[in-house]
Amino acid sequence: MAGDGDNRGGGLGCGLLLLCAAVATLVAGALAYHHGPRWPRMLTHGPPGVVIHHSATGATASGRTVDAAFIDQSHERRGWGVTEGGVDYHIGYHYVILPDGTVEPGRPEWLPGAHAVGANDYLGICLVGNFSSKANPTGADQPARPTTEQMAALKDLIGTLMRKYRFGPDRIYGHRDFAATDCPGDRFPLDELKRELGARGSRDSAR
Repeated sequence: MAGDGDNRGGGLGCGLLLLCAAVATLVAGALAYHHGPRWPRMLTHGPPGVVIHHSATGATASGRTVDAAFIDQSHERRGWGVTEGGVDYHIGYHYVILPDGTVEPGRPEWLPGAHAVGANDYLGICLVGNFSSKANPTGADQPARPTTEQMAALKDLIGTLMRKYRFGPDRIYGHRDFAATDCPGDRFPLDELKRELGARGSRDSAR
């Protein structure tokens, strides 16, 4: 009889191990889908780079200023959200840059984003404006190109993040690099931004 009890106990233990393995596989799969195959890196090394977006709106929409609070409400309606420290964050971006160059925080940097499926381990930065000549051909949504103030703020922000998380300009992407979208628009100077930040990093290293 004792042998039968041992067998039952062993069977139960194996069953629990299999259940735990199945749950771990499902969780890992979900994390990989939402945050990309690099999701384990977030636990130890922080975000590997940044993904740039535009809001695909003008500076105002429905009579309201498009800012981090506006985007947070918009993303809440889409069901995007995470709770951290008793605070609900719906906005999928980590930073929003207004046309006047004001940088507004979104999600904390240590939380995965909700801005690019497969790359949510990257920090998401959204510039307010519609920089697509296809979606905004006449420039009805302003700004139709990133403002001087936005680009200056963006360069300073990304430069800080590059030093903090130790990634290079090759880790600066547009949303379109991960999805079938025009975002952040063909009027956004992504290549120029990467060249300038690369040159800036080289100058800083030479000092």
